[in-house]
Amino acid sequence: MDGPSRALRLAVCFALAVVLPAAQTPPAVHSPDERRVVDKECRDVLPAQAKIQACLNLLSDRRLSTAYIVPINGEISSTFQSLRDYDNAIKYKKIEIERAHSAAKQPASSAEALPASFGAMSQRYTELGTLQALNRLANFNSQSDQARRGAAEEQSNYNLALQYNPMNYRAYRYRAEIHSLFCDSASASQDMEAAVKFAEQSGDQNAARDYKRVTLSACVPAWRRE
Repeated sequence: MDGPSRALRLAVCFALAVVLPAAQTPPAVHSPDERRVVDKECRDVLPAQAKIQACLNLLSDRRLSTAYIVPINGEISSTFQSLRDYDNAIKYKKIEIERAHSAAKQPASSAEALPASFGAMSQRYTELGTLQALNRLANFNSQSDQARRGAAEEQSNYNLALQYNPMNYRAYRYRAEIHSLFCDSASASQDMEAAVKFAEQSGDQNAARDYKRVTLSACVPAWRRE
């Protein structure tokens, strides 16, 4: 590992110790231009390493409204993904999900917000599953027990994604891949049919067309479920 990467990882570990308690503390100030502050001090910062550090610094600011804790963690996760640092991308996606769950427990301002909240949570679990897939493909032998455990975690997250949104066609498509790897061709076929169906119903004809052409991965005999 090179010097800058080691320094960045040390900064992340230190920031976690600061950020997690801070995120649980009610904000002291609700600035009217917080969105512009978040854009300037996190989303728009370049290069990637500087962006991560800037976002971590912003998270440690207790004046920041708790409404921004979830998306800032999402920004950090996606930036680590762009660096192919999947371990940290997964870590911050999980923090994003945890904070979103905490926010959902707060009194809702309107019942109309619930469907949007469920859709966002479904997307987060789908993203977590795909990050685990990238990590599995990049770091583990495809036949190994580690890869199998990673695939099982992916499947669990796609299951959760579909609990929040039973029409999440991307989750069906990705879960079909896992079923195929586990040699469950019947379930894989059902999920691909659902992926095509709900993509069409959602108006995403490009995804539906692509899904019809998908050839799923061959099963891994060592992964067969008993």
